[in-house]
Amino acid sequence: MKLKIKKGATVQVITGSDKGKKGSVLAVDAKNMKVQVQGVKVQTHYDKKDGLLKKRRFLRLL
Repeated sequence: MKLKIKKGATVQVITGSDKGKKGSVLAVDAKNMKVQVQGVKVQTHYDKKDGLLKKRRFLRLL
């Protein structure tokens, strides 16, 4: 299946905990039908060496 979403496009999340948030697409994984959106699904992780880190996760497309 071909994705119509390109890197740099502005998208809005319609379901989940980040519902209603808008952001630009940072990365696209066409093989697994996933995109990474700026400011959406950001997780924090504490590392003893580096301290508090923020990681962006991919969103699955339906």
